[in-house]
Amino acid sequence: MRVVRSASVASLPLSLFAVLAVTACATPEQAPPASAGDLAIEGTVVAIDTRPWTYDGHAVVDVDTGGRGRVAVQLPARWNLCQAAPVDVEALAVGMRVQAVGAVEEEGKLTVCSDAAHRLVPLAAAGDATRGGDGSAIVLATLSARDIGTAALAGELGCSFSAAAGKAPLLLAMGDVASREPARGVVRVGDYVEAVAAPGGFDGMLRGARFTGAGKTIDIAITGEATGGGESPAHPATLTYHRADGAQRSWTGWWQCGP
Repeated sequence: MRVVRSASVASLPLSLFAVLAVTACATPEQAPPASAGDLAIEGTVVAIDTRPWTYDGHAVVDVDTGGRGRVAVQLPARWNLCQAAPVDVEALAVGMRVQAVGAVEEEGKLTVCSDAAHRLVPLAAAGDATRGGDGSAIVLATLSARDIGTAALAGELGCSFSAAAGKAPLLLAMGDVASREPARGVVRVGDYVEAVAAPGGFDGMLRGARFTGAGKTIDIAITGEATGGGESPAHPATLTYHRADGAQRSWTGWWQCGP
């Protein structure tokens, strides 16, 4: 089987989110239409077929989700017509645990394309397994330009947590310098963008923070020294999501603050 690697598309840094929010509204002329609803799944890869790419069809990665059964995750041949970043198929293998977020096309099929939050990634890159609670998974998806624009967060400066430096964030928060007002942010939990807040404004986020929101607490812990220079160096960090029922899940990534 011939597997084709797709080049990854990096998201813009914090200072360019405003530009991203404007340009993302312009839909390519032939872009596939958005589906009526999105679905997030986790499971085990049972088959990978990239042959349809040779005739502009969808490659298919079959994922066994257990209770939901087998789901065919479709990957378009022309990623330039999609809002989602290209999926790195070479990083996938049969037997690997993965997370997929995509548009439901019909029963048993979803397509990764029409939203920047869509993805198909190894579960290790998507975070540890959920521990405790009622047994349901905690699913965080990357924030799209539309999510960020709709949130309209106020504040002089911001911080973000991303799975990789420079990638789209899982959490974004804004706050004022030397302020007693809390920093306010957003996360995408499954299909919903939800608000969170942390005390101390921008200054209170610089060395990590504890964000709270309805039914959740999110801890950002810096785990090492900053890499790179400039006004917004990225620190290695962990994001730990605590759900009200006692469930917990952690992600490793980068905490980046600045203009």
